[in-house]
Amino acid sequence: MIVVNQEKESEKEVLSAETSAFEFLYKKENIIKCLQCGRCTAGCPAAKVFSDYSPREIVRRAQECTADELAKDPLIWLCGQCYTCNSRCPRNNTPASIILNARNKAFKEGYAPDEIYKKASLLFQSLESNGVTVSPELFEHDLGLLSKLVDHNKITTLRAELGLPPRNARDIPVPAKALKEIRTILKLTCNKGGLFNDH
Repeated sequence: MIVVNQEKESEKEVLSAETSAFEFLYKKENIIKCLQCGRCTAGCPAAKVFSDYSPREIVRRAQECTADELAKDPLIWLCGQCYTCNSRCPRNNTPASIILNARNKAFKEGYAPDEIYKKASLLFQSLESNGVTVSPELFEHDLGLLSKLVDHNKITTLRAELGLPPRNARDIPVPAKALKEIRTILKLTCNKGGLFNDH
């Protein structure tokens, strides 16, 4: 009974009038509520593809280690960011958000593996030139979980079987005005600090 009361008091301190519910999800005090029940891992598509990946284990590590230690964990790059973990969590925790924060820290501080910077560069180039992050030709490269779940050749064959043309919506050019806006945003954000130039 005392533990429950302490937990509620902790929530009140974190979720004050000055803190939004959105910000509350990112506070470390919230992940202490994790029961380690494993429902997040049971429903996780990435955990089915990668035997060594477990959102439950990532949350446990987030509870026990520093932000730097979590950002250096190579397993954070296996998450598909589908947020199934959040929809299944009885305590409304979001392992995917914890992982996203760890990835952002790793990327900004140089902890990310070289292959992540290469993939980010491919996506950046596609966005800058075509206005889309993932185009069919990118499936020729290994994009991790995305490449494992989507077989571009099977998609082309399926479209033919359904009587659809091989081209898809991503082949339709982004309007010039929208592409100009995308490039402006990229110039003001992604390229700032030389995130892609340093790797």
